[in-house]
This record gives sequence, structure tokens and C-alpha cells, in this order.
Amino acid sequence: MIKNLLALFLLISSVASVCATPVVLWQSDSPEGVSVSWGGGPTISAEQCADFTGGGKIEVGVASCNSGAVLLLTKGDWSGDLCPAVNLDNLTMPATVTFSLTPAQAKSAREFGFIPFGDGYNISRISYVPSETEVDPDAIWFGSEDCRSEWKNIDLSAPLFADAKAGDKLVFVTSDRGPEVIMQPIIGNWGGIVLNSVDNPELFTTEGDLISITLTDQWADKLKEKGFVLQAYGVVINEIRLVTPGGDTTSIIGIGADSNNAPVEYFNLNGLRVENPSNGIFIRRQGDKVTKVAL
Repeated sequence: MIKNLLALFLLISSVASVCATPVVLWQSDSPEGVSVSWGGGPTISAEQCADFTGGGKIEVGVASCNSGAVLLLTKGDWSGDLCPAVNLDNLTMPATVTFSLTPAQAKSAREFGFIPFGDGYNISRISYVPSETEVDPDAIWFGSEDCRSEWKNIDLSAPLFADAKAGDKLVFVTSDRGPEVIMQPIIGNWGGIVLNSVDNPELFTTEGDLISITLTDQWADKLKEKGFVLQAYGVVINEIRLVTPGGDTTSIIGIGADSNNAPVEYFNLNGLRVENPSNGIFIRRQGDKVTKVAL
């Protein structure tokens, strides 16, 4: 009986291990990898992404990089970014860069595939790690980030909030709260609008492990312009959601506008708005068209 139970346990453990095993989508023939410049790296097709789901992770193996190297993933049709840029300067080579997919990003990969983009690095492998947990369709970030014993920051770039509007809710999914919990949301990123429930109690709601903030016009505009950072202590942050009550949610994949006559906006590769772009590579957005341009 004990042997049967042990065999069953080993079988279950083996199946769980297989579920989390990375699926290699592309691999270089050379240990030095393949150089990636602004023309892009190897294309991963939509068919290769057919099993992508929210919570899954894309792992990009980087063999080496130059000073100032930046890596991001763009959609396979070059219509916009799949995942935001990562600066490679602070990583020890060789390195693995992991992009955790929101449900919207996974859907976009299934439709268009993706291409590693950026400049100044050599890529050796691209893999996908299937999700072992279910991610809420409204999630724009998920972790979890363990802040129980030290202050930590979660930064979200401006394009994630491109369609944010008054009445939408920022929802923080928490767990394992300690005796002292401090959550300091800053709309507009560092130096922006510091939010607290003392000044605006009617806009803050706590229900169990969920903490919600209802956006005002000012806050929504600031999010679209500068992004957001959350400082937290004494708690685990599991997800951040942007919820439109009674409607759809927004995400970096869903950047859009009513008309192609909309004003032209520029963002740098970190997703921050640039008023007068020059001497570099930028993301150009006009209405529902998002492209990369060199100025």
C-alpha cells in the first residue's frame, strides 16, 4: 500500500514537473548566439505561441551585451510592443531575461507571434514556460512581490494606462499581511501624485485581500502620461488590475483611439512619453497605429 502511494506521489510530481518545463521556441547554433540590432531578432510565429496563456513566461537567453543594450519584445506584425524594454547593463552575462505575460499579452502572441527587438546584445535561446496558476483577465501586473520584511517598488509604464479614464479602478490583490502594512501608490511615477486614503477616503475600498482605488480625471490623465509606481511594506502583492466597471479593461496590447486623425504621441523604449523626440528610436502612436521610428 505504501509503495503504491509512493508511486502515485512520484507520478503526480513528475506530471507537475513536466507542466513547468520550458518549451524551446528557438535556439542558436552557436554558443555566442545571434547578434540583435534594431532590425530585430528571430521571429517566433503565432503557431508557436498557440498554447500561450496569461501567467506564462517568455524566457530570452542573452549570451552577451554591450553597454546601453536594451531588449524588448515586439508583436510579429510590428504593430506594437508585446512586452516593454529591459535594460541589460545591470545583468551578469550570460543571463536569462523573463517576461511574464498578462492575459492580453498572451492573446496578442497567439495572434501575431513576436520578435526580440532592441540593440547591443546576442541572443542564444527563446523559451516559453507554461503557467501553473490562473491569472485574472484584468491583470496588468502579477507577481508575487514579497514585501513582508522590506520596502519594494513595482513600476508600471505609461502605455499600460493608455485608455484609463475616470471611474476605472486600480485593484491590488494582496496576501500574507503582517502586523504593519504600508502601501503607497504614486500616480505619475516618482515625483507624481502620492495617494492616500486619508485625503480621499471615498475613492479607496478594502474588501478582504482586495484594495481598490477609483480614478479621477486628473489621476487617469497622469497615469497615461507618466505611469505608476507602488511602494509597499508588510504584505505580498500578487496582482495589479485595471478594471472598467461594466466594461472592458485596458492593457498595453489594447492601445487604440477613435480615429487615425488622433494626435501623434511619442514614447521612449521604457514607455515614457517624450514631448520632443530626437536622436534615437521611439514608439510613435497615432490613433490605433503604433510603430517604431528612428529620429
